[in-house]
Amino acid sequence: MKTQLLKASFICSSIFLFQACSSDKSVELSSLKWMLGNWESKTEEGTLFENWDKVDDSTYNGHAFAISTDGDTTFSENAKVILRNGQIIYSVTVNNEETTDFTLVDIEEQAVFENINHDYPQRIIYKKMSSDSLFARIEGTVDGADNFEEFRYGKAN
Repeated sequence: MKTQLLKASFICSSIFLFQACSSDKSVELSSLKWMLGNWESKTEEGTLFENWDKVDDSTYNGHAFAISTDGDTTFSENAKVILRNGQIIYSVTVNNEETTDFTLVDIEEQAVFENINHDYPQRIIYKKMSSDSLFARIEGTVDGADNFEEFRYGKAN
């Protein structure tokens, strides 16, 4: 009898923990909704655009591309922020080549996605600066040297 009660208690506890963990991850993904929208960053080389749309409660689709001052597309990537197997993943494909996944490791003051096994970058960081301003940074180590690129976006029309 004690064994059956113990098993029933364990099963109930496991279900409760699973539901709590699942809903926590959904809350974390929805807390990234400030990324959604159309963003642009003007530079001397041209304009960088980044657009994020909500597909459903577990997927945000992103597309980034750069247009040079001559009107040529110089860069293109597709990304998703998804809830997969209980983790938030930033999955990115650059110039229609190989897809690389980065796992959300911090969401306190900014969203930090990391893949320490990737050549560069190893981290992708997003931070909401204001309702119409977004900061993004990619960083990592290349040949033993720390490298980074920063992007400051404003809301696009």
